[in-house]
Amino acid sequence: MSSPYIIWTLRRTGGTTLAGLLAVLSEHSGVQHEPFNPERVFGAVTKGWFEHKDEDLLRADLKRVLAKRPLIKHCFELLPDPFNRLLLEVSTELGYVQIVLDREAEVDRILSLELARLTGAWGKQEAWKVFQDLQNGTAQAAPFDAPGAVAHLKVCQTYRHKIKTLMDDHGITPFVVYFEQVYADPQKGRQKVADLLDFLGINPADHGNYNALLTVALTQKGQKSGRILDFVPNLDTTRIQLEEALGDAPFRF
Repeated sequence: MSSPYIIWTLRRTGGTTLAGLLAVLSEHSGVQHEPFNPERVFGAVTKGWFEHKDEDLLRADLKRVLAKRPLIKHCFELLPDPFNRLLLEVSTELGYVQIVLDREAEVDRILSLELARLTGAWGKQEAWKVFQDLQNGTAQAAPFDAPGAVAHLKVCQTYRHKIKTLMDDHGITPFVVYFEQVYADPQKGRQKVADLLDFLGINPADHGNYNALLTVALTQKGQKSGRILDFVPNLDTTRIQLEEALGDAPFRF
């Protein structure tokens, strides 16, 4: 039997596509992505934490919602340190293994996130509608909040350090995968996914449609929002500020 898992990630890393593929191949049940966001399926757990700040209650709530070992994709920059710590501890106690999904092109990830915030284009359909409106001249893109983007980049770097330290302190070695390792080169991407499935104890041979599923995942990725970027008036200056804030040695898991 394969292991249930939590994918520890940040927004705009390609996690939705990868998590969707893994969920199809795993015998464990899937659940809504980012289920601990306040408005989602396990949001009551999060709301309870913010209301009471009671670690014993949070631990009990996490044990309850994870008892059947649903598959989790969790954006760790959205929730505070105590929540992430207890989620790691409880899930490990329940037999979960941990996956870290990140993106090497951090500036591109932040720009993608800021673009989604700016336009509301979080998915392919919304992105296509926004692109058409901009191209037709029926809408204009507002400028990025460059200081806000830089501040968020720094917050995410801090969160990465915290998650790495947390896993190290608990003696947990996650499977680390970067967006580019899966999608930049199809052949290398296939091998990286195969390595991940081996880590989880999933045998691709058990799925007759595995190659077709993997091909779709590797070739139909992303929200297709990048074409909107050129319409943002301060794109270049924001990119420069982000690159300067990131520096020459960005954090890597």
